[in-house]
Amino acid sequence: MGSPAAGRTRNGTGVSGPARKALGPQLIADLENLCGRPTIGLRDVTLDLAAIAVAAVAGQIVGHIVGPLLAVCYIGVRQRHLSNLAHECVHSKLMATHRGNRLIGYLLTGLLGEGFAPYRSSHYVHHAKLGSDDDPMFQSYRAGNIRAAGAAPSRRSFVLRVIVRNALWRLPKTAVLTLLTRAPGESWRALATRTALWAAVVAALWPVGGVPYLLLYWLIPLILVRPVVTWITDLGNHAGLIENDDVLLQTRGWSSHWLTRHLLGGHLDDMYHPIHHWCPKIPWRRLPEARALVSQSLPRWEEVPWCSGYFFRRRSTPDKPCVVEDIISRLAASSNATCTARGQVPAA
Repeated sequence: MGSPAAGRTRNGTGVSGPARKALGPQLIADLENLCGRPTIGLRDVTLDLAAIAVAAVAGQIVGHIVGPLLAVCYIGVRQRHLSNLAHECVHSKLMATHRGNRLIGYLLTGLLGEGFAPYRSSHYVHHAKLGSDDDPMFQSYRAGNIRAAGAAPSRRSFVLRVIVRNALWRLPKTAVLTLLTRAPGESWRALATRTALWAAVVAALWPVGGVPYLLLYWLIPLILVRPVVTWITDLGNHAGLIENDDVLLQTRGWSSHWLTRHLLGGHLDDMYHPIHHWCPKIPWRRLPEARALVSQSLPRWEEVPWCSGYFFRRRSTPDKPCVVEDIISRLAASSNATCTARGQVPAA
């Protein structure tokens, strides 16, 4: 039998050492059957870009303030979907070849105003050093002051302190800096390439008067909406769990009704984040099957943090906390434990 074609992505799960010990060889072998060569990555990219174009046209047709405002909000959501596809490229599971993943990854991150190489590098560190001081996600949590939720255990306080406060300044400021500056580890050539990509888009739209629409329906969502959606989903992934040493307990998964799934769970990696961290090369479409396999075969499955609903509990599962409730309770427990260790009185 001949060797695999050069440049093809590996079909393994990408399971880490600690996850390999936790899951066991038989379960990993079963999960490897879900890791075939991808074939429809370009369709995913095309559908997301088409949805953005349709939203922009609909915003113009509706007019007034309402139409563009709704379009801008929805386009920011779909930009998050596109960043999820860039994430698939980082793990070499969107396209069939490494070259294809790099090419689409550079294109998507360039359109989203960031460099592919720095994103790939930081994301590898996130997987390898989850919860350490070097972990970019942990650094983001500290910058966003999520520990404030541990001192104010209510949904309203969490939304105002952790989401709204960051959305008003820190997140858009970071988005602008990312768009205009060279990231650590990004070559000048890569910066010039993404600058040229934006210049080419502007040049193509200039003769037909499309630049104002580019600003309204791409740049504004990119700065004001997409970072907020990303922050919300990132909170659901690890907030309140990230410092745990147990590989099965560092990451949260969740389910919800169709609208929340569409807005916050695009391409499923965020909703099935424990599965993704254990086996990062499983394509996003196969994550529900992977969860079903793990839930049937993993003895400690009931310990894995899994919520129902994001901001509110679902009526169909009233016994399960929503993501926000789970974050608040875990941060409060951590805060109280820290106070007790220091001989202080825990918060009521």
